[in-house]
Amino acid sequence: MYIEEVEALLQAVNDKKKTLTEEKLQSICNEFDKLYIYESTSFDNGDFSYEDVCFLLEDHSRTFPDKSEHIRKAIINNFHAIQMVHRLVRDNQEMDETIVKDLHQTLVDGILPGGVYRTRDLFILGAKHVPPTYLKIFQKMNQYFADLNDPELKGLKKAALAHLQILKIYPFMDANGRLARLLLNYQLELEGFLPISISKGHRDEYFQTIDEYKINKDIEPFTKFLAGLEKKRIKEFMERE
Repeated sequence: MYIEEVEALLQAVNDKKKTLTEEKLQSICNEFDKLYIYESTSFDNGDFSYEDVCFLLEDHSRTFPDKSEHIRKAIINNFHAIQMVHRLVRDNQEMDETIVKDLHQTLVDGILPGGVYRTRDLFILGAKHVPPTYLKIFQKMNQYFADLNDPELKGLKKAALAHLQILKIYPFMDANGRLARLLLNYQLELEGFLPISISKGHRDEYFQTIDEYKINKDIEPFTKFLAGLEKKRIKEFMERE
């Protein structure tokens, strides 16, 4: 029921958007993007602050003398990737293989080869689930897009699947987490929701709900977790002037 209650707020969100100017909506979007870029990029590489992200996004040519070039590029790449998502949503482009590979390429540009499925098996340290062998990646990804095209799948559950299944397949050698969080927001926006950001404070619950899906094939815990984040984001948005 909780999920349905959150989905029922969509009309109020659309009505609120009509009361705001394009400039205000863009300002809210830019504000969120900075937070998202910080929280998503720092999820596994936390050697920088939110202020560092704001500083760098003001001028992409800036450098961090005390941080690696890898960090700088990851922040800038995540900026370009979320901007790409916003454009694709405005054009009402449904997710497909080309888009997923292009987004991954954008996320790792200048860091490692992107947009190419992994060619070896991976074992994630401390994880309870082992990603499928690389020999099954094409098959698994074909099924992924087929599942997303199911007309019966919609709303928060569709966004949850877009996120969880990428984490289960782990199709690329690196940046699968950042890609999965990006695809979560891509599908949320396509479904009419506001994009969300997952902070380190939610890390334990986030991983617990992911494991429920990976191990027990139960999508409900993560979908409820997602609904809670979406409800909070909507509440904050509705209070904006």
